[in-house]
Amino acid sequence: MAIIFSFNLNAQQIANTDAEPDYWTNLYNATIRYTVMQEANSFGLDLYFGRNGRLTSNIEYQGKWWVKGEEGSQLFCYEITSDLRDPAFLSECFPLILMNNPRIGATWFAQFDQGIMYEAIVGFQVESQNKTGYYVLNY
Repeated sequence: MAIIFSFNLNAQQIANTDAEPDYWTNLYNATIRYTVMQEANSFGLDLYFGRNGRLTSNIEYQGKWWVKGEEGSQLFCYEITSDLRDPAFLSECFPLILMNNPRIGATWFAQFDQGIMYEAIVGFQVESQNKTGYYVLNY
């Protein structure tokens, strides 16, 4: 009998992070709807933060998230890319210690590292998927 151990390098060690303990459960079960504010072409983007460090979306973006830094000064970082949309790359890092549980309906304005503003709102993550295989929000 052989036992095989495997691990994902992107898998997150969340037990000893600066965030509130329930933050992770809520993050994995919610979808964050971003309105990316560009002068010429603002658009909506629904992001789902997976337990494996991956990000999926309702449109062409995909990416990854991770936690970096020492306890007490950790940052939550993510980046998304698209081969079909402009901007092709968006990223952000912010202090994890500031994160409370993402509650349904919570809204905030912020800016990606690339200087592009966005508005975000926390929505429900539902189990069903639409025809394209992306997650559908219920607000």
